Amino acid sequence: MDVEQGVGLRPRMHFTPRDGRVGDVLGVLRVDGRYHLFYEHRTADDEAMGWGSAVSDDLVIWRERPVAPAPADQGLPRCGSVVDGPGGPVLFHAREGDGVWRATAAPGLGGWRAEPAQPVLGPVTEGFTGLRDPFVWAAGDGWRMLVVATPPNGGSAVLHYRSADLLAWDYDGVLAARADAAWGCPRLFQVDGEWVLLVAGADPSYAIGVYDGRDFTARTWGVFGRGRLGPAAPFLDAAGRRCVLARVGGAESDGSLWAGTLSIPWILSVRGEHLIATPHPHLDRYLVNGIAGMTAVDGELRDHGDLILRMPPGGETTVLADADIVEVTVEGVSGLGAARRSVPGDPGAHIARIAGPGWSAA
Repeated sequence: MDVEQGVGLRPRMHFTPRDGRVGDVLGVLRVDGRYHLFYEHRTADDEAMGWGSAVSDDLVIWRERPVAPAPADQGLPRCGSVVDGPGGPVLFHAREGDGVWRATAAPGLGGWRAEPAQPVLGPVTEGFTGLRDPFVWAAGDGWRMLVVATPPNGGSAVLHYRSADLLAWDYDGVLAARADAAWGCPRLFQVDGEWVLLVAGADPSYAIGVYDGRDFTARTWGVFGRGRLGPAAPFLDAAGRRCVLARVGGAESDGSLWAGTLSIPWILSVRGEHLIATPHPHLDRYLVNGIAGMTAVDGELRDHGDLILRMPPGGETTVLADADIVEVTVEGVSGLGAARRSVPGDPGAHIARIAGPGWSAA
């Protein structure tokens, strides 16, 4: 059903819990041939409920699983991360003033266990404070972790750690820092032979550069998310393509009917100095061509004349509209944008590719 009593059209392509909303996206794992989404589950009033999960065969249609409570003594994460450990999913998160914790999934994802029963990373490193937002990934000789912290003189820094067993972590120094930034949710990953550092809540919000397993040297910086796009979670699909899912709308209510939903899946690529997003090909069979009333001219996306999003001008604009949610990319322009329509339009997910006048390559 697309229409829920008293609330109007429900998105088809943007996963939304039946009860509550998506908070921070913790990650996507591919296990036994299926995609498993992990996220912070929050109520419509923005109260933390637990750690949600959903499964999908194609990254488009998701089946919601019951919300699993976090370990009673760990609290709930904000922008942590999940990895496929030797014994199954392992979730890392930070509790304010109390370092980084980890939890392991019970069989069948019926809950989470605190293992160990104390932080795996202390709350302070070399004068840094506010340790938060751990991101963990598998490296050739073990595991790596990034966390955001506040340097003694302010700004933001991404700290770098290594581990052989996901339990004991050694400090490798500062991966990146900016005196004028307020970073969150760092992600480091490879795309097309390049390394990309992606952070939330910042402008610029990504860097393309070189990473040797310990040091990251940025070649260029850019903006990835615009409008109502939240923190993003990168992962690889079954074909080995670098993909990303993000939260659309705020973690708290922003007035949208479905604020705090999952984005559609996007494929990432690096073209020169830009991190480019294009719709995942699995979307093709679900989309209807054409969006009535949508125009894009000189970087301004308008819905029946109302300005809803500004994007840098470039080549062809790709717009996907699903209920009141709109996601947008511009050919040759880094990243993507998210907005909402004042009128949801026709049921279903619609796509339009617009080449308006006055566009120039970015």
